[in-house]
Order: sequence, then structure tokens, then C-alpha cells
Amino acid sequence: MKRLIARWSLVLALAGAAPAWAQRANFTWDIPKTVSVVDVPGQVDANGVPVKLLAVRSKEKPQVILQSVVDRFQSWGFSVQEAYKQPQLLREPMVTGLDTRNFISYTAILQVNPDGTTTVFLGQANLGAAKAPQPAGLPVFPGGSGVLTAATEGSRTVSYSVAGKTVTEVEAFYREVLTQAGFKEIQPRVFKSSTEEVSLNVAVTKDGPVAVRLVRRAVAADDDIRPGK
Repeated sequence: MKRLIARWSLVLALAGAAPAWAQRANFTWDIPKTVSVVDVPGQVDANGVPVKLLAVRSKEKPQVILQSVVDRFQSWGFSVQEAYKQPQLLREPMVTGLDTRNFISYTAILQVNPDGTTTVFLGQANLGAAKAPQPAGLPVFPGGSGVLTAATEGSRTVSYSVAGKTVTEVEAFYREVLTQAGFKEIQPRVFKSSTEEVSLNVAVTKDGPVAVRLVRRAVAADDDIRPGK
């Protein structure tokens, strides 16, 4: 769950931009035909941007939900770009509105579920309160670009891409550097030291570069993860 939160929060933080923070608006979401709501407590630090996240499951059709969100943004006086200018950072459709008075970016990301319902990830990013992202203590493969960091309670995530390299080369790089740092590979792409665990996910994107994501979390000394457990 924490990895999913970090992923969506990074996207929400990148969906808009604002120069300063004034005070939090009283904007509320209103998703039609809501079935359930999951409120993610606290906030996530996504590349230095504080993000609050909410997940709503709806029985309404995705296109109706999108239009409803746009209508609500406009009724609140938010700045909403035309559809073709909206940032689409994932394969899932998303729409962003900016509260130019309080400098808060609001984003809705839609994910269609197998049962016909739609999960709507709703986020508000306090863009003006952004600080320099805190390092996750993980090396980036030489030549990696688009580095993004996210922090949740107890874990940190680093995501980036690297062109002109293979998945095998990236894996070999992390096996070497993490072994030198005192980690042991206890499962494929899972490395553990006496107090921490690092999970590595690498995949070739449709455009060619290798997408890399690392999650580093604290673990108890006896919290050993082995296959079959």
C-alpha cells in the first residue's frame, strides 16, 4: 500500500506548479455515485512537495466522473487547462485544477476496476510549501534522469529512468553497490541489512529507457523476508 501511495503522490506533485503557499482552502471533493472512501492519514513528501491523498470508489462511468471533477473545479474558480494541455503522466486518465488564490494543485486520477467500478485517486499538493527533496540514501545508476523521491512513514522511494542500458546492467549495478554497503540479496531484487531493506523494481518502458524504482524501509533485525514466508 505504501508503494502505491508513493507512486500516486509523485504524480500528483508533478501535475501542477505554484510559486507560494498562503493558506489551505476549504475545497471538498464530490464524486458521483461514490461506493466507498479510503482516507490516507497524514501526508506524503513527494519530491519535496507535501501531498494529501484520498481514494474513492465510484459506480459512475469514468468520462462522467472526469466531467464532474472539471465542473467542480470551475465552480470553485480554479484554473483548469484544456483537455489537450492537461498533463498525462500515467496511462490512467487524470485532470488537474489549480487554486490560484491559495496556490494548491488538485488532481484526480481514474483507474477502472475489473468489476466495472472506478477508483478515483484524489490529491491536493501544497506546491508552494515545497522544500528541497530529502535524499533517500540510495545511489542512482550513472546517467539516470528524472529522479523523483517520495517519503512516507518508515520508507523512502526513488524513481527514475536510464537510457541506453539493459535491465541486467542495472541489476548488476545495484547488486554490487548494495553488497558493498552491507546488504544481502535475500530474494531476487530484495536486499537486506541488519536494520534496513531495499526493494528494486526495473522494467523496460515502451519508449525504450529502463524504469527504475527503489523502496528503502527500516526493518527489525529479525524481520527477514524469505521465499514462502
